[in-house]
Amino acid sequence: MSMPGEPETAAVREAVSAVFGVGVEIARDPWKLAGGTMHDMWAVDIARGGERIELVVRTSPRVRDDLTVARREFETMSESRRRGVIAPAVHGVGATSSGEPYLVVGRVQGETSPRPLLRDPELAEARRRILPQLAASLVTIHSIRPADLDVALDSPAPGEEPLLAQLRGLTLKYDEDRLERHAVIEWALRWVRRQVQASPARASEPVLVHGDFRVGNIMYDRDGLVAVLDWEGAHAGDPLEDLAWFCVRVWRFGQDRLEAGGLAQREDWLRAYEEASGREVDRPRFALWEILCNIRWAVITLNQVKAHIDGTVRSQELAAIGRRTGETELEILRLVQQYKDGH
Repeated sequence: MSMPGEPETAAVREAVSAVFGVGVEIARDPWKLAGGTMHDMWAVDIARGGERIELVVRTSPRVRDDLTVARREFETMSESRRRGVIAPAVHGVGATSSGEPYLVVGRVQGETSPRPLLRDPELAEARRRILPQLAASLVTIHSIRPADLDVALDSPAPGEEPLLAQLRGLTLKYDEDRLERHAVIEWALRWVRRQVQASPARASEPVLVHGDFRVGNIMYDRDGLVAVLDWEGAHAGDPLEDLAWFCVRVWRFGQDRLEAGGLAQREDWLRAYEEASGREVDRPRFALWEILCNIRWAVITLNQVKAHIDGTVRSQELAAIGRRTGETELEILRLVQQYKDGH
């Protein structure tokens, strides 16, 4: 397979030069990595002072205003890594002369494909080890306060209940992205709001939330966790959001009986977090977050297909994701009934 030509990789080369200096030597031409839907991911090797550095450069289309997001990723990854979270080294962030935002990180050796991790017999030890490793990573991420970072995070309004803040944002996003009305989503948004408003007020200081913590956004090997990836959804909020997002049905990749990412039972996941944090997880509140996270995924499916249809990012993958709204609506109804049965 031929390597991409200079015009196609110009943004990658410019990003590397901006971060490491114009005299840096490209030791191996950039090559495209699989896995990106809304971004392009490039691997590139550079040589500096006799040292070979393996990098990943992520670039975003000019039509997307992602520089703020990339800067937020840079800061949250840097601080999390400094505190001990296993994440790639972060080298630089910026925008090219043609307006393409970029993020430059170290390349990590490992696998990201979810299905082997969830199924392959030779990865049984990785499956055994990775749940407490993931829980410990989240506990460390959640120890970071917005004031600890040199970048502004999206956050609930002062004193606002994080669940209601998420509801507010999802309602706006649903109204913006839907191509037709979805009765289940609209009803579920109202239902969750009523449950939250009927619950005791919860006052807690927002913490750093990864925002997309799931199987598929981690790198692993036979010993378990290698890196936590994809920090572009980082924001301030309730730690339970990350715990619940990990359990959304779509991230089980067919292992539906194991609610925690296809790796373990939901209760095992919550206990792993409790053991790592020393704090008890509020199960009813977690259940509301899990319902809301499935609503979030349903809204994302609407956004993905809209991006394809309106030409923002033409992608058969995005179009296919847009066909998953119905199955997610069914999961929302199932979880609501489960919540009612428990109450």
